Amino acid sequence: MHRLLIFFGCFLLTNTVVAQLDNNFHVEQYTTENGLPSNGVKGLQWDEATGFLWIATEAGIVRFNGVEFRAFTKENTPTIGSERMLFMTRNFKGAICISDLVGNIFKVAKSKPLLWKQATANTNPYYDNYYLLSVSDTFFNAHFEDKNKAVGFSAVTDKVLSINDTACLILNRGLLSYQHIAFNNPFPLPSLQSNFSTLFKIEDQFCAVDKKNNFFYINPITQKQSPVNVIDEMGNIFKTDISNASLFWEQGMQNPIYIKNGKAWELTQKDNNIIAKLIFTNIPADAFIKSIQYSKKNKLLFIGTDSKGLIVLHQNSVESKRRLDANSKNRNSYYAQFEVDNGNILTNEGDVIGNNKLNPETLPIQGKFAFHITYTTNSLLWYYPLRTKYGYPCMFNYNIATKETKEFPDIKTESLLTVSGNNTWLANSKGIFKLSDTGFQEVYKQATEAAGNLVFSFTEIKPGILALASCNGLFSFSTKNLKLDTIFSLKDYCVRTIWKYKDYVFFGTYGAGFYVYKNGIVHQMPLDKNNYLLYTHCFINDEKGFCWISTNRGLFKASLVERIKAADNNSASVYYHYFGKKDGMEMTELNGGCSPCALQLKNNTISFPSMDGLLWVNPDKATPILPEGEIFIDEVVVDKTVINPEIFSQNALLTNTSNIIFRLAYSAWCNKENIYLSYKLNEAETWQTVDTKNESEISFSNLSPGKYTLQLRKMNGFGENNFSYKTIDFTIATPWYKQWWFYFAIAASIFGLFMLFYKIRTRNLYKRQLKLEKQVAEKTEELQQKNDVLEKSNNINTRLISIISHDIITPLKFLNVAGKNLIEKKDLMSEDLKDETIKEITTTSKELQLLSTNILNWIKYQNENRRLVKEQFYLSETVNQVFGILNSMAHQKKLLLINTVADDLQVTEYHEALRILIYNLITNAINFSDKGSIIVEANKQSQHISICVKDEGVGMTNEQIKNIMADQFIISSANIDNKKGNGLGYLIIKDLVKMMGAKLTITSAKGSGTTVVIDIINA
Repeated sequence: MHRLLIFFGCFLLTNTVVAQLDNNFHVEQYTTENGLPSNGVKGLQWDEATGFLWIATEAGIVRFNGVEFRAFTKENTPTIGSERMLFMTRNFKGAICISDLVGNIFKVAKSKPLLWKQATANTNPYYDNYYLLSVSDTFFNAHFEDKNKAVGFSAVTDKVLSINDTACLILNRGLLSYQHIAFNNPFPLPSLQSNFSTLFKIEDQFCAVDKKNNFFYINPITQKQSPVNVIDEMGNIFKTDISNASLFWEQGMQNPIYIKNGKAWELTQKDNNIIAKLIFTNIPADAFIKSIQYSKKNKLLFIGTDSKGLIVLHQNSVESKRRLDANSKNRNSYYAQFEVDNGNILTNEGDVIGNNKLNPETLPIQGKFAFHITYTTNSLLWYYPLRTKYGYPCMFNYNIATKETKEFPDIKTESLLTVSGNNTWLANSKGIFKLSDTGFQEVYKQATEAAGNLVFSFTEIKPGILALASCNGLFSFSTKNLKLDTIFSLKDYCVRTIWKYKDYVFFGTYGAGFYVYKNGIVHQMPLDKNNYLLYTHCFINDEKGFCWISTNRGLFKASLVERIKAADNNSASVYYHYFGKKDGMEMTELNGGCSPCALQLKNNTISFPSMDGLLWVNPDKATPILPEGEIFIDEVVVDKTVINPEIFSQNALLTNTSNIIFRLAYSAWCNKENIYLSYKLNEAETWQTVDTKNESEISFSNLSPGKYTLQLRKMNGFGENNFSYKTIDFTIATPWYKQWWFYFAIAASIFGLFMLFYKIRTRNLYKRQLKLEKQVAEKTEELQQKNDVLEKSNNINTRLISIISHDIITPLKFLNVAGKNLIEKKDLMSEDLKDETIKEITTTSKELQLLSTNILNWIKYQNENRRLVKEQFYLSETVNQVFGILNSMAHQKKLLLINTVADDLQVTEYHEALRILIYNLITNAINFSDKGSIIVEANKQSQHISICVKDEGVGMTNEQIKNIMADQFIISSANIDNKKGNGLGYLIIKDLVKMMGAKLTITSAKGSGTTVVIDIINA
């Protein structure tokens, strides 16, 4: 039930009825209609350390953080005997104690009440020793079951003032008594009998008031009393009337609060006088006040009433200002403004707003004017009146020193002015102008596509460099070369304001946030959590190091140091403190697109134009309540079961846990917009935002088994890394059937069964087949060996006969004939013919040599008795050795041999066989090439090495490649010397490839060269 009450309370808090009887104070009343579980308040205690207000009600103990009520009832706190609370007090050491009607005593442990002492049978808390709770636990425990104690003192009706944690004063029916922990009963103080009406402390001074409204200082040690005067802050006698007013003080309050006629004074001490300082007005007069607490730090006054709930007052940070003669025909929306001599504001509507009287005839401008007004350093006020004698609006200026007005009828478009050096510059939708003796002269004309766009801001950002803001973007204009350059442009978004701070230029847009420009670079600045800063109207700084930013949805205050660091480091951590209706704003939509966008008055007050009057902020007085304080975990709900957060981490959650909810608590006396709460689970890269609009909850669903760390973070206000952190660890148990040992056991069992079956099944088959397999293997091997020998012999014979009959006999015949002719007919032969004949003899001899070498190599490696051993060698060196043999042959044909193999590439292979293989590949490439280069490459991939030989020769057809790969013995295509190959090279290559267990790949096209790749295993 209490969750439902809190839910409706949070909902209704957003619709709280606000009484705004005085612009300086804000009053909010909380009842059962907007979150408080009971309108009957029995007591209040403010905990400055946690920022929680504790309320004793007739429907349980209530904690209020400024935004949400949290009720502790029988439903969620079973130790409560009765939800009707009797009283609440604070002892000498600051502990908050609460008693229910049954007599159970609870103590506040930061964020929750815990049962401290259970009521004994027949306890009557109106009497006995419960009044000693206001002194100390020690004192109370010493007399908790004191049967000899006299009856007659009440924790509800009597006033108890602690001297220390073992002694106190008691006011009962006008008489003072003293009690010490060593005494069974209090004893009267006869020398201090003045028929007192109340007892209190001012700081450390004991005070009392008698029924004749006389104030006294009292000394319980000397038992003396001395009268004391009560004066106001001006030093005048402050008249008190306790019979018609109320003086509130409870144990733990530093000073009492005096209330009369809807006003509240704080009583302090100075120069042996009691000073009455007015702190609040607007206190409702139609409610019986039961208890009061005051937070001097946050300027908050809490009033607990007998039947009308809780009333909270705080000082407004801002002030809404309107004209006094408001009516339905007057426009309330303001833009341009100017401070006149007496501190009032003259608005563009012609209205004068302020606290002082003013003669309208002394105004520098009569009537309404446009959205921009500029005051330049030469005492000139530039404006654009809406009604002129010319029949159309044009520019005017007013000399404040001479009180003379000058007209500029040629400037018909609303314009903005700025000063650079000794010159005045003007910008409008038509262009940029410079003021001369004869008026404004155009120096830059807007482009056709940009013409007509309004200029919203115009200012100097560097000496001689002016910045201009419009719907086309942000531009810089050089007064030296009269050139306009684009700094920033974003389609469909207007730049509305420019503000320079040191070397930084901040500019705001209407809908796209705000940016900073420095050293030619534009950075987008981080926004507030609700993205109100998307519509940034104005920047203005104060003397305390803060910048004030107006928007469509309220006002923000930010630290200049934080913003500069965010701009320099691209950081997203900037605290923006939001001011809204709770701070005294009657209209949160502020206006922009005007000049000035905000005005700092001579008394340092900043005036912002709004849609309904002006908003005034005094930076010296607008001290915000920051969202500082600790983060607490109220409760953890695991699958609808509430678990105490203190024991949540001690035991692992069940494996089938589907939903975990963490409910958070924290102080939130500022606006909700200022609560920046985030979390991340384990080592997530980014912080996730917690929704604080209603109850602050973090929910996780269907998390996998494992260990988790939840980190919470709350921004405490201004300052770098100003966060409160909270960490909670938890574990979701891994089911037994998902444990590693279970998987291992299952796998081992399956494997064992399989192996058993396999062994039984194959044992007999193995025995029966063993002999047969051995016999078959022996016969097969014998037949295969014989077949291989016969096949090789047959191939060798056939191929050798063919090669010798054709490729050896024919060249030898040619050598014989050519030599004979050279000897017998040399006298008849020309020198050219002789040279050609010798060249042919040399070439034919070389071919015979190569052919013979190949035949010998082939025969050598066909010998089955040869045993080869693999070696480790550098492939690049082997290629260079082959190049050394074939270099002269390639040089004769003007071919370039290129070795690209890495010097450190080692190969483990049959060295001599691989060298012969490479030799034949390069020889073939030389024979069938007449130009270009022959390249040898090698690439290592895992356990394989690919050796590639590329040439730019005549190439082969697909049919020829297929025949070679199919082991067909053919005469290949003619080489470059119109001679045909004998096919022996590829025969040797293929045999060597087969012997090494390698792979041969040929890629070629007729006339486009050939690429041969040998893929070997490098092991």
